[in-house]
Amino acid sequence: MVSYLDFALFALLGIGAGTMAGMLGIGGGMIIVPGLFYLFSLMDLPSYSLMHLAAGSAMCIMIFTSASSTFSHHLRGDVQWGIFGRIIAAIGVGVILGNLLSNHLDTHWLEIIFGAFLLVVSIKILLDWKPAFEETTMPPIWVFALVGTLIGFKSGILGIGGGAISVPFLLYCGLPMSKASGTSASFTLPIAIVGTVSFLLFSSGYTNISWATGYIYWPAVALVAPFTVIGAPIGTKLSHIISPQQLRRIFGLLLVVIGLRMFGGGLQLLA
Repeated sequence: MVSYLDFALFALLGIGAGTMAGMLGIGGGMIIVPGLFYLFSLMDLPSYSLMHLAAGSAMCIMIFTSASSTFSHHLRGDVQWGIFGRIIAAIGVGVILGNLLSNHLDTHWLEIIFGAFLLVVSIKILLDWKPAFEETTMPPIWVFALVGTLIGFKSGILGIGGGAISVPFLLYCGLPMSKASGTSASFTLPIAIVGTVSFLLFSSGYTNISWATGYIYWPAVALVAPFTVIGAPIGTKLSHIISPQQLRRIFGLLLVVIGLRMFGGGLQLLA
């Protein structure tokens, strides 16, 4: 059962993830997954399932945040639904494949993979790397299938959105940044839905945890999701007060710390 302290910590995680998303225009998965991992480690939950529970619960939480984000981008005309239709089936397949693999990986290996991913993203953020693509024509459908599968696979195995791959790809397709971001955001909702269903169906035999179905821990979903919605507008307001360079530096350093802890902790436990 969730204690008052757990409630407060879940609420703080939700507000923090939502605020970061609002300030930086990112999905909350890179904050929610490690946040849930450390909160679950403080609770009486089995250590062998911590990363699986964090990834599955984060996927479910993303349904709520991505639905709001996609609707907002759609109203501004930033979602290119034609591209969405070309790539979404491959993304769904990739999510399922990634989820199936994650179910057969030890939680410490998932911790190492997630930590390494955060370190790569943090370097990209701190160096302020932006792809400089010239305007191109739309690639053939097989390229959409390949990239979509890769986006979904990464999301399925780590429990996060696919923006780190989808935004550069959409820029390569010739979309301006606003439409690349909006279309990428639209990918996150089906990723979250398919990922949640996968974590429910494919992991039901792996856990026997109170208040959990498969790798979805419902108290975390119920407590974190509403606060991400509260935190997002706070982050949007802060983005007009704090300079983008400072925001990126703070976020990049935060990811370095989290990535090193998860990567090192996973290695230590595997040794």
